[in-house]
Amino acid sequence: MTQGNNIDTAQWNAWQHDCQSIGVSVTEAQQDLFGRFYELLSEANRTTNLTRITAPEDFLYRHLLDSLTVAPFIPADASVADIGSGAGIPAIPLAVARPDIQITAVESIGKKCNFIRACQETLNLANLTVLNLRSEDMGRQTGTRESFGIVTARAVATLPALLELCLPLLKKGGLFLAMKGLSYEAELQASANALKVLGGKLLEVKTFEHSRLKDSRLLVFEKTARTPDAYPRTAGLPSKKPL
Repeated sequence: MTQGNNIDTAQWNAWQHDCQSIGVSVTEAQQDLFGRFYELLSEANRTTNLTRITAPEDFLYRHLLDSLTVAPFIPADASVADIGSGAGIPAIPLAVARPDIQITAVESIGKKCNFIRACQETLNLANLTVLNLRSEDMGRQTGTRESFGIVTARAVATLPALLELCLPLLKKGGLFLAMKGLSYEAELQASANALKVLGGKLLEVKTFEHSRLKDSRLLVFEKTARTPDAYPRTAGLPSKKPL
């Protein structure tokens, strides 16, 4: 079995056990793909600034395990958009762990899109698509607006801005899964108007027992009504002037 760059068997075994604790089972073939992803990320990061998290254990927990907390909330065969994918996280881990879903990684920076596409080809992830596009533009386009069952976002923007970027992409009844940290409460309080205007409601704030996830919060929102045509506003406005 292929070992990830400097990730030893004991680390993989402990990580697999921890995946099970959050409701995710990882096969040996999937573990091989995760190991290869780590090698690709480490290699590309030498010349392109993709992530500051490169140590093996940090990769396993701060990137992979954190990303996979979303997986149990995604229905079978769902169409998923990951906004601001960066180095392909959580899009690539989710594509590996959930081959039944179709996931679109949305990233505005070309060099990061090139890396995600290289991973998609090398890892043979037929269920992963990459769009080099701003989410504001994607949310206004016919064919992508209100067309996804699930939208995810991790370390992209404050919640009021994120809601304007993400809710327009969801079908009514779809879920927005926002991966946040301990500051989520203040962001959530600031989001009341955005939820009202954009057509969404908070369903759940998920916490995790694992010590490496103690600072992680998963906010689950439902799209309850059609988003008005005026949203999202033009590029940059959701962050500069949040609702």
